[in-house]
Amino acid sequence: MTGISYAVRPGGTVDEAVARLEQELKSRGFGILANLRVHDLLKEKIGSVIEPVVLLDVCSPRMADKALKASRDVALLLPCKIVVSREEGHTRVALLRPTSAMGLMSPPPALLALAEEVETQLIQAVDATATPHGAGSHA
Repeated sequence: MTGISYAVRPGGTVDEAVARLEQELKSRGFGILANLRVHDLLKEKIGSVIEPVVLLDVCSPRMADKALKASRDVALLLPCKIVVSREEGHTRVALLRPTSAMGLMSPPPALLALAEEVETQLIQAVDATATPHGAGSHA
C-alpha cells in the first residue's frame, strides 16, 4: 500500500460514521482521545460555513506503550489521526497511515513492525464503517 492515507466512503452521515468507527476502534483496543469538530470551530471563530470535518485522535494504550519504549521520537507522531468528513455529497473516512508517518523518522525495525500492526487494525476499523450495509466504497 502506498500513499499517506487510506480512505473509504461508508455512506450515511458523518455522525453515523464517527459512531460506528468509535465502536470498531473500541473492539480493537483503541479509543478516541479527541473529537474535534473543525466545521463547528470555524463557524464559531470566523463565521465560515463548511461541510462537516471531524478530526479524531486515536490511540491504543498498549501499542503506544510499546512504541514509546522503542523510541521516544515516536511521540511526535502520536496519537494516530482519522478524519471523517463530508465531501461532494459523500461521507469519507480517512486514516493517516502509521507506516507513512514513520517515513518522517528512521524507525528501528521493531517500531516499523508495530506501525504495520497498528495500521492493519486501523484499516480494519475504517473498512468496517463501510459494512455491513454494503453502501460504502473505497475512496
